[in-house]
Amino acid sequence: MQARTAVRMKQEVAVGMYVDEDRDVYMIERKDTIVDIIRMQQQAGLWQTLSVDLVDCGPGSREGDNYMSIIKRVKAHCKAKSVDGRNHVFTISLIFKRQITNPNRRRLFRCDAAFENEITAYASIVPVLQRISPYDLPYPKCVTAGSDEHGDRIVLEDLTTSGYAMLDRRVGLSYEHCIAVMKELAKLHAVSLAMKHAHPHEYADVCSKIREIVYCPEAAEFYTHSLESSLRGALDSLRYSNGEQGELDGPIRAVEGLTGRLYRIMSALVCDGMDEGWRVICHGDTWVNNLMFSADRQHVRLIDLQTMRCTTPVLDILHLLYTSTEHSMRRQYVPELLLQYRQSLLAALGEHFCACEEPAAAAALLRRYAEQFSYARLRAEYDRCLPYGLGIAMWLLPAVTFNPDKIPDLDAVTIQDFKTKKHDKRIAQIVSNDYHTRMRDIVLEMYDQGVLQRLKSDRI
Repeated sequence: MQARTAVRMKQEVAVGMYVDEDRDVYMIERKDTIVDIIRMQQQAGLWQTLSVDLVDCGPGSREGDNYMSIIKRVKAHCKAKSVDGRNHVFTISLIFKRQITNPNRRRLFRCDAAFENEITAYASIVPVLQRISPYDLPYPKCVTAGSDEHGDRIVLEDLTTSGYAMLDRRVGLSYEHCIAVMKELAKLHAVSLAMKHAHPHEYADVCSKIREIVYCPEAAEFYTHSLESSLRGALDSLRYSNGEQGELDGPIRAVEGLTGRLYRIMSALVCDGMDEGWRVICHGDTWVNNLMFSADRQHVRLIDLQTMRCTTPVLDILHLLYTSTEHSMRRQYVPELLLQYRQSLLAALGEHFCACEEPAAAAALLRRYAEQFSYARLRAEYDRCLPYGLGIAMWLLPAVTFNPDKIPDLDAVTIQDFKTKKHDKRIAQIVSNDYHTRMRDIVLEMYDQGVLQRLKSDRI
């Protein structure tokens, strides 16, 4: 009797893929929750009465595309009476992000810290940046970010209702897609530079709220082992791709020299070594699954702010290019993409300075930043940080390229799996031919440009 009552209560709350006896009601968004959120979105006093007839919960991302949180698309079918007495019937679609429920996975992948970082980003950082900015920032609108009786919660606009869509992560981004991302990253980074100039104390306060959750002491053990596992996987892939003539022998030996050092190399590039004038608030995880594009490829929105960090802006660019593009695109278009980034950065800074400075002062400031971010200096910073591109490719390419039919069970993973190489075997079973091709291309790029040789002589 109690079981039947529980199921009936769930059906009264919501319908959809999560309504069954084996799912916790935590997975379902209640009608009263939806009503409260709709009221948050609407102008105060707009509705005299508001009710939700039906809540339909479904997956908010494709299977295998997300492992740090639960993402749901929630469609609410509503009835309302406005203050003028008219009746309204409408449907609203929202994206809900919740914490994953498996406690071991949450601890291992530091999901709590990541979710807290994203709540802070949407609640305390993006609103300040948007207030300073003369243009819209490339983030989805956030309805609420905080917690309720079920735990941490972030509610966002559903970008698909505005024509935005995620791309197939297994297909490298086109030149047009990359140009769109360069423009938006430049505008995002420009806000930091303008804010540092005009509102330095407020900027420092905003930065103090951003936590580095990957390259920090409390995360070092897990991510060191995780990166070492990825490095071993890359070496196995290179040996698999090495021909009878041994054309990869040199690159393989160079990559072997990174053993035991990769996390320290990545950490140094993220946290240290840059000109402080270049340090800005970055997205931190600009791979294809965190991008949604308009149908005409002209506009992009950046989602998933869990690893927002303060660092050099070129890391956002390298993260994109070495996880989400193919060799031919990088070989042909990197100079053009960097030029587009610089052009968009200076244009965005011009908007900022013209809005708050006298014309002569604005022109002088823009000349200063044009020199600071000259193409030569931008390219030099990009080249200095190329090892980050190598490391992030080793780390993420298995996730970018694996077949959705071969999704690993991350709930079963432990840190011992990384230490004993059990996880290596698990990943080896899901990597694709595309992974082998991309890894080979990236390592050869780094070898041909002298990056691997430079790392051999570095003392990190």
